[in-house]
Amino acid sequence: MKPEISVYGQLVENVLKGLEDEFIGRISPMNAVQRVPVIGTLNQVTVEEERESIKKNISKALLVSNQTQRIYFVVRSMIMTILGAIITLGIFWQLGTINVVEDFVLGVSTYAICLVLSRLFDKRIFNISERVIVYLGEHARLRDFIVRNF
Repeated sequence: MKPEISVYGQLVENVLKGLEDEFIGRISPMNAVQRVPVIGTLNQVTVEEERESIKKNISKALLVSNQTQRIYFVVRSMIMTILGAIITLGIFWQLGTINVVEDFVLGVSTYAICLVLSRLFDKRIFNISERVIVYLGEHARLRDFIVRNF
């Protein structure tokens, strides 16, 4: 299983577990040992309020998940761009100058090499991306800027 899928699965599982606990705790008193709600204390207004609360919480969780995926994509793209720039710099350093045909071949081959390398080092790139995402989680203005503009 891909690492990003497992992180997403854990996020969804944690959100659903938290929502279930919150819903049961808000709707009715419960036996802490058995986690069984006491019957007869529910009314229609309370249930409707809780449904709206759960809808808002699910929407918020999906928004956070979407933002995390977008940031991961941007970070991974930046890593590939840096890798491509290093490869291109190395080729320019060796050749000195290139013409249009060589430039086209260089662009296509650099892109292919970056894709292959990003798949070979997927776990390491994911770890780097995860660290950047954690860092961005602590800096809301920078994270929001990236999400809005990229």
